[in-house]
Amino acid sequence: MSLAYYAFQEHKNLLAMGLHSLKPDEWLLPDEKLAGQTALKQSLWSELGERVYSQLPESRAAQLEVARTLGEYLPELYPDLYAPCSDGLVCRFNDTTYQWDDPDIALLKASWCVQEDLCLLQPQDDHYRLTAASLCAPSYWRLLEKIGQPLDRIHAPVPGYGEKLSRKINRFFQHIKVDRPVWRGNWSVVTSDRLYQPGNEESEPVTSPADIPRRCFIRTERQTLRRLPQTGAVVFSIRVQIKPFTDFLNNPTWLNDLYNALAALSADERDYKSLQPVEPALSLWLEQYLAAL
Repeated sequence: MSLAYYAFQEHKNLLAMGLHSLKPDEWLLPDEKLAGQTALKQSLWSELGERVYSQLPESRAAQLEVARTLGEYLPELYPDLYAPCSDGLVCRFNDTTYQWDDPDIALLKASWCVQEDLCLLQPQDDHYRLTAASLCAPSYWRLLEKIGQPLDRIHAPVPGYGEKLSRKINRFFQHIKVDRPVWRGNWSVVTSDRLYQPGNEESEPVTSPADIPRRCFIRTERQTLRRLPQTGAVVFSIRVQIKPFTDFLNNPTWLNDLYNALAALSADERDYKSLQPVEPALSLWLEQYLAAL
């Protein structure tokens, strides 16, 4: 499966769930950046601590289940990159072995084996809340503000979420089947190729349309949701890719889809996607570029 998926090409509505069935062998997708991005995770953990990994005590059993699931799944799918070991995993790509010997950091160690960020959501009463997460590639959210929070509070900044999506999302989480994982996409246009972007970075805005191709990047997320059979927790994985805008200059269909998606966003939705540093220059550049083709 290709990671080159751009959500704005399929659903223009920010409040569309855009869910797809996920084949079991396409859950986690390593590529040539595996070693570098997992090393970055460990570096960020050393530097930032709880800002990139946080957990609640009630997540321990689910953490171990995620880690042990990866310990079986990855060697089977990618034997050149991984090998099994007793209650652990051998990462051949960096010649390192991780043991699941501490349930407080089992999810952290598991996340060092893959490029995806890993989050755990667990049921409490009639809602799900974030009980553990290794988050090294956030797209404008901060882990310490979300850990322990239910879905409705986590998604509170999404314009219209409470009125239009809250009940649907909570109902969906209640009914995720172990054998029916799903995936969806997300997107934004940014001015930095950093993976770790929690939203407090200073960025010089792009005011001239002529600077858009040189200064902008397309940031995409491939998100997956799967239920664990033993604990019932839901694993939410996030795989971020960042590509320079110049990669798409010869693709008018793609650019037109982006232009239409931007035009459909309300002012609140543009703020939520943190598009302020590139708008209105981005829409103006797209309009001029497409008109000249």
